[in-house]
Amino acid sequence: MDWLYDLVQPFVWHAWRAFGVAFAFLLLYGVARLVRPNRPRSSPKPMLIATIAWTVFALMEAEATRERANIRVDLLVTWPLLCLVSLGAVALWLGSLLRPSGEPLPGTPADG
Repeated sequence: MDWLYDLVQPFVWHAWRAFGVAFAFLLLYGVARLVRPNRPRSSPKPMLIATIAWTVFALMEAEATRERANIRVDLLVTWPLLCLVSLGAVALWLGSLLRPSGEPLPGTPADG
């Protein structure tokens, strides 16, 4: 599990980097909204959820920096959750883009 927490090091006490990732997800959300008319089964919601999650994380980092918090127990929970949300958002979005446009979403009844 050390590798997972090694990934957080660039963001600890660097809230602007987390805001940068939030902005990148916001750009992907915009791309997802533009692609949606051509791909009605693709949803931009995962990108928006990831944007919100990274923004909240960035705000927490800004507060930790302001308070000079050097014991970050919150990262034991927030970082793995943030990784899951980010990976899930990208996987769902890419999966919806790669699915043929006429194919129904998993778990939905087929028209007919």
